Amino acid sequence: MKKRILIFYDHFYPAWKAGGPVQSLVNLVRQLYADYELYVICKPHEMNEQSTLPGISVNKWMDWERKAKVYYRDYAGSNHFQLKELIASVNPDTIFINGLFSLHFNIRPLQHAVAYCKQHPNCRLILSARGMLHPGALSQKSFKKKIFLAFFKLAGWHKAVYWHATDEQELQYIKQQFGETMNVLVAGNFPNLLPAASMPVKKANELILGTIALISPMKNHVAVLNVLQKSTAAIQWHIYGPVKDAAYWKECEAIIAKLPENIQVKYHGELSPADKTKAMEQFQVFIMPSKSENFGHALLEALSAGKPVITTNTTPFKHLQDVHAGFTAEINRLDEDLSIAIEKFAAMNDVELTECSKAAAVFGANFVDVKLITQQYEVLFKG
Repeated sequence: MKKRILIFYDHFYPAWKAGGPVQSLVNLVRQLYADYELYVICKPHEMNEQSTLPGISVNKWMDWERKAKVYYRDYAGSNHFQLKELIASVNPDTIFINGLFSLHFNIRPLQHAVAYCKQHPNCRLILSARGMLHPGALSQKSFKKKIFLAFFKLAGWHKAVYWHATDEQELQYIKQQFGETMNVLVAGNFPNLLPAASMPVKKANELILGTIALISPMKNHVAVLNVLQKSTAAIQWHIYGPVKDAAYWKECEAIIAKLPENIQVKYHGELSPADKTKAMEQFQVFIMPSKSENFGHALLEALSAGKPVITTNTTPFKHLQDVHAGFTAEINRLDEDLSIAIEKFAAMNDVELTECSKAAAVFGANFVDVKLITQQYEVLFKG
């Protein structure tokens, strides 16, 4: 008999146009559905929107690709004590809560899950940090997060769960925050690899950059724009993704308006997953110098499509220049390293960029071991 896994996740909608955290759960469900009964409770709308997703019914279990049952919860109009009934109706062997700071999909589910697991000792409660304890992530809205974490410890919730880390570095962040005695299990992210994307012909002193990501301070669009202001190469930058932070995008637009004629920035708005490969075909190099990434699905997708990547050492993609698959900038000297990386790629000819493209595709294909990750989730979910 399959074990039942109940998952609380803010958003679960594979057509969300920027990928990101949603991609982690989509990949997990598609990889593990044959071995587990998967139930997901999530919001009924896309990130940063309030309108209900097309084709769904709220407050009702719905089939998703014949791989999971999904409950799109009208959390704004619901009594949170109904979560107790939802959990009991699933009768889970494992409760998996993704993230820390969402009131409706982390904090309140955790309250009820702790109580449920006390009554059902064989039910394992897992809390996934999902990159939220990374120093770069904690630096955003830091005061509120410090208050929450203090309350979290006072309530003793950190001791009532098995912590999920996606790598050894995140394991250390969890223990730094809550102590060495925490139960932490590592299980990586399943990848979503893209087919090879064609490459525009490369001319020396010209470069076409691309980014597919949320537009927010975490993704560091402003840092790229600041460096581009000083470049003498002919550079295009194609930006895809929803605006998460309107004030931040206004800051970007103000810089874009002042860019020299040799720099062209084109914002295309949101992008559906089905159009990712087509969008990648416009790029020569993928750039996303994030302040932190728990995994960086967009980065791995770009590499797998044969696009060299410019990112930072606060992502899992270290020392890309050593394998000729891109460039990893040091976050503490970001402007300098971004300038070096962009000028390096701008100077390349077509033969040189083609070699980097091949190296990127090889690196992307070999970055994760799916069999090992599957075994890690077997341990996380108690086999």
